[in-house]
Amino acid sequence: MEAWFDSVIFQAIVLGILQGLTEFLPISSSGHLALCKQAIPGFEEPGMLLDVMLHVGTLAAVTAYYRRDIIEVVGMVLRYVRGGRAAGDAESSKLLWGIVIASVPTAVIGLLLEARVEVFSGSMLYVGAALIATGVMLIAGKILSERVIPRPGNPGYIAGFAVGVAQGIAVIPGISRSGATISMARSLGTGGAEAARFAFLISIPAIAGAALLKTVEYMDEIKGFTAEQAVAYVVGPLVAAVVGYAAIAAVMREVKEGRFVYYSIYCIFLGLNAVVTGHYLGS
Repeated sequence: MEAWFDSVIFQAIVLGILQGLTEFLPISSSGHLALCKQAIPGFEEPGMLLDVMLHVGTLAAVTAYYRRDIIEVVGMVLRYVRGGRAAGDAESSKLLWGIVIASVPTAVIGLLLEARVEVFSGSMLYVGAALIATGVMLIAGKILSERVIPRPGNPGYIAGFAVGVAQGIAVIPGISRSGATISMARSLGTGGAEAARFAFLISIPAIAGAALLKTVEYMDEIKGFTAEQAVAYVVGPLVAAVVGYAAIAAVMREVKEGRFVYYSIYCIFLGLNAVVTGHYLGS
């Protein structure tokens, strides 16, 4: 039994569950992974490429959940390529260009902060502070959303750009991507369900782009793979996909029922513990 717990497959399953839950719940997947590295003696990732594949698993989850919206957007792109636009698809056009606009600041900010991510993830103080910031952000998003009248439909272009900025900043371990983007969209007047849908849709190009770059960077890990590692690199992403799909459904339900803000309690509590622990450990 002990050998099973030490196996790469078991580690991949655990990391798949962790990735699937924390990628979409507003509690930061990168923050949890960073704290695991710091807090659990002897904890090591089975491989950086596995981390990339786990993200591919959650990418599959959000793609499956929003497959109809994706088909609609792709159809819109094809119509633009052909030089026309079907009548009555103003919201589709707004969604398409909103995703494009949001992706620009996400990419720029992500690239600018990439060199600092390893520094942030190596410090419990930094990660703890970022988790506290996520908790405060969720509360602020709730308060601000109650002071504006929600507009029907997808976010406007200015709001889309702001949500893209929030997503870019979320590359910092401890800042939740879903928490930052949904809170930003809601505080700018987008309804709960529409804000969550837009936040998850703009995560697709962000996750796909990052996964592609990292796959090229860590492709050498495949050389010398054992059979166990090969199984782990399939099982882990599958687990992440299944758990991630369930997590998206949970977030949509919490947003619609007004309970999204409750995750702030968990983030602040975990963040405070990380800050205190990091202070005493000097990390």
